[in-house]
Formats: sequence, C-alpha cells, structure tokens
Amino acid sequence: MKCSYKITNGRVIDPAAGINAIKDIYVRNSRIVDIPAGQDVEIGEVIDATDCLVVPGLIDFHTHLNRGNSDLGINPDLMTLPNGITSAVDAGSTGSANFEGFYKDIVCAADITIKSFIHVSAIGVMAERCNESPDPEHYDPDRIEYMFERYPQQLLGIKVRIGQNFSRQFGLEPLLVAKNLATRMNTALCVHAVHPESPYDDILKPLTKGDILCHCFQAKGSYSILDENGKISAVARDARSRGVIFDAASGRANYNFGVARSAIQDGFFPDIISTDVVTYSMYTRKVFSLPWVLSAYLALGMPLHEALRAVTQNPAKLMGMDGQIGTLASGALADIAILKIHHQPMAFNDPFGNNIFGNQLLVPMATFKAGRCAFMRIEFAFQPA
Repeated sequence: MKCSYKITNGRVIDPAAGINAIKDIYVRNSRIVDIPAGQDVEIGEVIDATDCLVVPGLIDFHTHLNRGNSDLGINPDLMTLPNGITSAVDAGSTGSANFEGFYKDIVCAADITIKSFIHVSAIGVMAERCNESPDPEHYDPDRIEYMFERYPQQLLGIKVRIGQNFSRQFGLEPLLVAKNLATRMNTALCVHAVHPESPYDDILKPLTKGDILCHCFQAKGSYSILDENGKISAVARDARSRGVIFDAASGRANYNFGVARSAIQDGFFPDIISTDVVTYSMYTRKVFSLPWVLSAYLALGMPLHEALRAVTQNPAKLMGMDGQIGTLASGALADIAILKIHHQPMAFNDPFGNNIFGNQLLVPMATFKAGRCAFMRIEFAFQPA
C-alpha cells in the first residue's frame, strides 16, 4: 500500500474512537487508513509528532464567515487552518435574502468544511451598528422554506437572537416564532440569549432535542443558567435531559468565567466549545482563536479529553458528519490537527473582570485538511536533526 503521510510518535486523542495512546496515523489520499500488521507500506512523508497531541481536525461550531458582505465576517481559511481548525459552522450571518450569495461566494470557495445556520431575519447579521430587525413581521417563512428545500445538506437550522440589545420591544415573540418555523422546517433552532429579559425557565421551555442554546455561560442582566445557590439550575438540567445542546460560544462579551467555573465544578460541561469569532475579536485577547478558548477551559478544570470532545465528536454529530470528521478512525477524512501543550503560567480574563490562571497553552503545530498539509509551523517542520 502507498500512503501520503505517516504521523508518528504523537499522542493520539480521539474521543469519538475512545483512543488516548501513542500510535501512528496513516493518510492515503484524502482518508485515514489502517495498515494491517505485516503489510508493506510505502510512505510519501513521515511527520514526527514527538511530544505533541494528534487529534481530529478541530471544529469551530460558532463563527461568522460572511467576509466582504458584513463588517463581522472573517476569512474562513485564514482564521481556521493555522489554528488547527478544519471545519466550521457559520452561526446565522445571513438570512433568506442573502444566504445564496454567501453559499456560492464563501462556502463553495473555502478549503475548510462549512455548514450554516440561516438567520430568521431576512438580512442576517450585517453590521455592529445596525442590528437585524426582531419583528416577526419582517421574517420571510416561505423564502426560508425554499432555502431548506434547496440546500438541505448545507443548512443545520435557524438562528434567532433575543435579549436587551435585540428584542427589547418584542420579548420572547421572536424566539417563539422562530421555534415554530424550525418545527415547520423539521430543523434545529439556535438561540442567542444574551442579557435576556426573561428567565431561562421561559427561554429553555420551548426548546426540544437538537436545539442549541449558545452563549450558555453569559451573565449579563438578571438571569443565567445558575440558580440562587450558584449551581446549575434545574431548568438547565431538564433542558439537557431533553436533548438541548449547550454551546459556550465565547464571543467578546458573551461569557462569564464565574458562571463557567461554577458549571464545570457542578459537572455541567458545555456540549460545544466555540469562539463566535468576528473581525473585531480574532487574535485579540478575549477570544483570540479556538485553541486559546480551549486552553481557558482547561484552566477552568475541564478535562482535556472532554474539551477535545466539545470541538470534535460533538459538533461533527450536530453537523451530520460523525464518522467523516471529528474522528481519526479509519475511513474518515484526513482532517488532523497536531497540537503541542506549552506548560507555562497563563492568565485568562473575561469582560467582567474575572481572571483564571492555568499552565497549559494549546499551540497548533500543523493542520491537515482532507489529506493535504494546509499549515505547519516552521519550527515544527525543521526540527533539529
């Protein structure tokens, strides 16, 4: 057998396959393959991953990728591949009026795998200074339905934003109308609830299996997912038992380390860890990149394999691509990240003055997308002989 790459001597951690061991990974064309014992194999290039982690290509489940058509949109490949990310989800940057342009110009042109939520508002998220209209009268249900019929493999669900900055005069009406639309389309609803004006009992009650609460560790305003004793509320645990997904989706100001720490100490890990990265937050300290956010969750006390699960196995399943991405199992796409843990004192801070301290920083060393090397740090490529 002839293989393109052999990645050797690294610690392979693949939560989906239950692997945490020093082992070799073989790549043939675009796929990961197993080599039967005793079989001769011709290797194109050997990658020595000594003292590194070899993990499935990371998945950033909450991004904004509508570059050039929104003041928030980032360059998909430039912000992902150097950070070990091989797949991403656009979290409703576009709506029914502009989704097709985004799909044709951005999604189809990218090297990474991209899936999308479509915003319930027709124009999606276009500008910081001008939010989308929360008025359900401005939604276009028939056009949204057309998009789901036309792009069923691309669209993961509907996105809605509620809270003081988005739906003040409408309360929970945008959420309830969006949920009805999601039910009509037989799809998931992703709910941005920041500085909510209603308690989480009311916000989570309409959500069902597969729906997503993003920014789940926010603490603006009077409400969070914690109860009066600083523990995870019964309503949040009930929602999880129904199959509601909790996405950390940090953003610049949509997370609170105090809430996250309390949740993790209470055994309530986020199902998804994502960045909500936009032009204003990429490579800035509050968000920086997905490995930085992952490092913060390690400092919060989340075990490494669970943090990796939240950026590989779990989002792959929500994207309908489990077994294809988010794993290093034989037959999967050869989407691979090589990371190195730098052991050094680290300070992470949130927008509310909470500081956490850790000593592990995940640093991307190389990224393979569909069997091709898409990024490699120079010091990793040219190690001393």
